[in-house]
Amino acid sequence: MPNYDEETGIRYGIISPHSISGFALDDVYSNGIDPIYEAGKTELLKDIEAFCEDHNISFEDIDTDSFIDAYSNGYGECGDGQCDYSDNDYTLHVSGDNFGIYVIKSPYYTFCRGCSPCAPGAGDLDNPSDDGEKTYCLDKSWFDDEKVPYRVYRVDTDEEII
Repeated sequence: MPNYDEETGIRYGIISPHSISGFALDDVYSNGIDPIYEAGKTELLKDIEAFCEDHNISFEDIDTDSFIDAYSNGYGECGDGQCDYSDNDYTLHVSGDNFGIYVIKSPYYTFCRGCSPCAPGAGDLDNPSDDGEKTYCLDKSWFDDEKVPYRVYRVDTDEEII
């Protein structure tokens, strides 16, 4: 997967979780999903469905909620720290190694240097640069005292937000 939006050509932004406000980070974890958990749950349901098919059992007759509850009880929430967050404006991914928050979709962009070799093709939001590449970013609501460490532009109009 490339580290840029193939439709717009705008690079994904990466920012340290320590750079945004604690309230914003809590919101991401509280309202995000653990992609490993979701993938495991999907795989579990596929396995149950395959078992039912192999044994001529109606999948609809199975109490899949019990299986999911048992799976959930053995799984820690956001076990390795990975989290996917999406709302009307943003699509974010928090890496499991606490490396950073990937800003995959945003109504805003800024200019910054690349994040190579850690995330080739993505932009490093912790190192903005007016001569850098167009990179998705977060707006002022994500930062303590609404102090954004870079200039912010609207994707739809290219206007700078003051």
